[in-house]
Amino acid sequence: MLNKEAIKEEITRKSIYVDNSNDHLGENFIEVTLGDSVKVYDAPFLSITNSTPTKEIIIPDEGLILKPNELYIGRTLEFTKTYGFVPLLAGTEELAAVGMEIHVTAGFGDNGFEGTWTLEIVCNNPTRVYKNMPIGRVYYYPLIGDDKNKYRGKYFGQVEPTASRLYTEYEQKQKVLVKSDVNK
Repeated sequence: MLNKEAIKEEITRKSIYVDNSNDHLGENFIEVTLGDSVKVYDAPFLSITNSTPTKEIIIPDEGLILKPNELYIGRTLEFTKTYGFVPLLAGTEELAAVGMEIHVTAGFGDNGFEGTWTLEIVCNNPTRVYKNMPIGRVYYYPLIGDDKNKYRGKYFGQVEPTASRLYTEYEQKQKVLVKSDVNK
């Protein structure tokens, strides 16, 4: 894992970029903050094979109280870029102590990713959150092996809170199946 001095060096080399990173450097991480809105799914059930509608909630200046057992799709305020490293987004001990998680399972990023981080926020107790509040930390691990393959997948360049795009993989499979049926 990179320490503070190594992160500074990589920022200078432009292999790591995080908006306002010099203001948020820790001993071995860069602190990231919560964007100004969250989304919730707006459907009776979630679909894996189709896009599920969402509803956006703007976080007011006085904060937004998150409800237990609700999944909130948020984002970091900071736009990030990482080349030659594997970034890891983690919550803070302070948020864990109030029973809040900022990602369900998707903590690792990809070499070459550019965008804001999606946050899958859940809490055990009603919890008030604020836009621009510290929400997590990004740690960097050296990428071992070929770093020429840069991430350019379905979440590349995202800026808004981004709901699951898993359905696009099923759309691609369906197109392949239809094409193979036509060729018979």
